Amino acid sequence: FLFHQVHCDAFSDQGHSRGHSCGHGKVAKLGANPSTSTVRVRHNQKQHSIFGKNNSNNIQHEHRVSLSFPTCGESGGSLSAIPLGLSGGAGAGAGANAGAVIFNNAPFNLSTGIFAAANGLGLLISLCTGSHLHLDLIGTGAFALAALPNLLSMNTNTNTRILLSSGAVIIWASKLASFLFYRALKVHTDVRLEDTLNSTSGTIVFWMISLLWGIICSLPHTLGTTSSSPGSSSRIALVVGTVVYALGLATETRADYEKWMFKKDESNVGKFCNRGLWSVSQHPNFFGNLLLWSGILIMNFDSLISVPTQPINIKNERGGGYGMTIASAKAILGSWRAWASFLSPMFMWALFYGQSSGSITNAVELAMKKYGGPKSSYGDYVKTVPLIIPRFVGW
Repeated sequence: FLFHQVHCDAFSDQGHSRGHSCGHGKVAKLGANPSTSTVRVRHNQKQHSIFGKNNSNNIQHEHRVSLSFPTCGESGGSLSAIPLGLSGGAGAGAGANAGAVIFNNAPFNLSTGIFAAANGLGLLISLCTGSHLHLDLIGTGAFALAALPNLLSMNTNTNTRILLSSGAVIIWASKLASFLFYRALKVHTDVRLEDTLNSTSGTIVFWMISLLWGIICSLPHTLGTTSSSPGSSSRIALVVGTVVYALGLATETRADYEKWMFKKDESNVGKFCNRGLWSVSQHPNFFGNLLLWSGILIMNFDSLISVPTQPINIKNERGGGYGMTIASAKAILGSWRAWASFLSPMFMWALFYGQSSGSITNAVELAMKKYGGPKSSYGDYVKTVPLIIPRFVGW
């Protein structure tokens, strides 16, 4: 909308001339050869003349005219604009929003609620039974539950990007949760968490971290579901993101399988796994997890960038422009979802590094005692093999 005190010359479909004047002071003279763009102008009417009939009622009204935008003649100022694709009739509003990215936070709120409910249930089971076999089943399974509504609501208008992202999350979460639950049933305990889960306060802290992990880790997907954008028209981001996701899923799956089979072999009792992917990374499963979530981030990132598709460039009397500055600021502020999605890999890196380095758990200390200390072959392994990011030749 342009709010301006103007004198407009336009032509009706019948070729009759219409004119009106608003006694507000400055007058902008608009050209007699209108462009194809349609602009809706709203202002307070002081004196309105159509076909010689005067109306002096002081009311607010609006009209739509096709206009070109030369300089404002005797007003001394300059007003130029990029027409916004507005159209007359009832479809004006829809025309203005054509191609615009619409954000709806309802899917994100639903996913967050599912994470909260699932982890709350896990905490309740832990406090009431003292069992911890369900930790990974619920903590990791919550990712699949949170992504499931997007698939259940699938229809012909559903965004392909959202369906692909949802499917990726569900496949990963279902695979990992089922494997970890199966492992828990076989092993019965996790020595790394015994000290933490032996107290009520430790159990509460664990499930709070699990909830935080779920919400932050899934941000590339859950924020992606709030955007109506299908992503880049070339679909390059979807293709690249899917490839990175597949590599990460394959890496994590292979790493878990290799270690599980190594430990099942009775000849390896008392030994540590340094075969396959575990020979090029101390924690290749962590690397695979980081990689697959980076793929989901790539899938959704460009859809989270809010760039104004209908910028207005307003020039002041000295010819200075403000429009691009305003548009740029809106783009940066409106794209907070894109920047927030980076919290996912940052949080996971901090969590995985803390676990693998022993700064937030005693896993390294326990492993060092179990496998012979710093001067053993395990000590050499820790010193020479990368902690998380593998040597890519072996990977």
